[in-house]
Amino acid sequence: MTVDLFDVLSNWDTWGVFGFLTVVNLLVLVYRTSYGAKLRPWVLNALRRVSGRSDLHWLDWKLLAVVGAVWFGGFSVYGILSGQYGCQPGILSDALGEMDSGRAFWAGGNPFSSVPYCGGTLDVPYGLAAVLLDALGSLGGLWGICLVWGAIVLSIFPLAWRAGGADRQYVTVYLATSILFIPLATSEFGGATNAIVPMTLLLTLVLVEERELLASALGGFLSTARFPSLFPVVAMNGGQGRLRFWGGAVALGVFGAATLLSFALWGTGFFNSVYVGELGRRSYSLNVFGVLLLHNALPSSLGVEAVEAAVTVALVLAAFFTVRSPVRAVAITIVGVALVTPFLSYNFLIWLLPCALAGARARWWLWGIATVAAVDFNLGIIVWANAQGIVGPAEVLDVVVTALLLGLFVELWRGELASHRAGPPRPASDADPTAPSTASA
Repeated sequence: MTVDLFDVLSNWDTWGVFGFLTVVNLLVLVYRTSYGAKLRPWVLNALRRVSGRSDLHWLDWKLLAVVGAVWFGGFSVYGILSGQYGCQPGILSDALGEMDSGRAFWAGGNPFSSVPYCGGTLDVPYGLAAVLLDALGSLGGLWGICLVWGAIVLSIFPLAWRAGGADRQYVTVYLATSILFIPLATSEFGGATNAIVPMTLLLTLVLVEERELLASALGGFLSTARFPSLFPVVAMNGGQGRLRFWGGAVALGVFGAATLLSFALWGTGFFNSVYVGELGRRSYSLNVFGVLLLHNALPSSLGVEAVEAAVTVALVLAAFFTVRSPVRAVAITIVGVALVTPFLSYNFLIWLLPCALAGARARWWLWGIATVAAVDFNLGIIVWANAQGIVGPAEVLDVVVTALLLGLFVELWRGELASHRAGPPRPASDADPTAPSTASA
């Protein structure tokens, strides 16, 4: 087996960003451990020199959102002006596809199936909520599309701040430096559109403690954008006391009503593109299914989808009836989805961001998943498997990613079982700052 070093180093800018943020994110994690005791005074002094203030209240979500906006905006401007987001032979532009879908909506056409695109057509596998955002953004062309989806990406900062409880500052800094967030949302526009999943889950977590039914309704509707969002939205209602069943029913009802409306308006083209086509996708996968796909050994049959659906429903029911923490219910369910799907796209990993709210140990697992998956996709799959036909490294990394996902899954369940043994939760003022929380600012 030979490896072309040029192929590895040709994307030096991508590797530079990923490498830098991976190290910074690791330092953020170490900062809160006993090993970081000597690191903390140095970091605090450095931040005080930069700010000129003796406190760190200036380091809030607004500052992080500005940095994120500059980063996302810079990539968007480059993508539009360079023609990267325009028609290119043999390359699908997600941003352009989103704009064309939105324009098809305004023109009274089908925004899901056979959407006019660069002299041909394409199918858009995103549901009603996403198409409505595309319609809004398309009024401003590609600039409007980038603005709308950029707003979705950046909304994660204030939502993580609100959902982070007593530990909001640390959790938000952790998310801001994770390579599952801004770099993923800018390296491919598909990462930006997939940011609606963590946005939906974080928004629902912020609202669920005080406005359960509103949270369920919004979560159910926004889940139409990416239907796997519905599973954690339903599961998180299990810990909501007397409204638990009502919350789950409202989420399912709103999602179902929006789906039926879409089917009534756009027919089988909508259903095939958003559900049938997505469930049957076999491009590649960053979990163990990727090993089978690399050898063309995964059967394309309804049996795989049936087993996947049965396991997912069982997981949602288990989380709904046994998990008391909405944060852990969300995290357990979304990690379960990542484990059982035969198509774990690199962009889908942004869905895992809410797991950062589930405690310090969960954040360590998330860092490992992000690091290995980035190497797997950008090197193992793109450079070696696709360009050179060398599939071995990608297979090994697919197994490692799956093992890390399983580790996070087990850790989340262990945390839930430990909370059951500990009895009722303590008041917020006495809570462990690394424990899951949905308290608002």
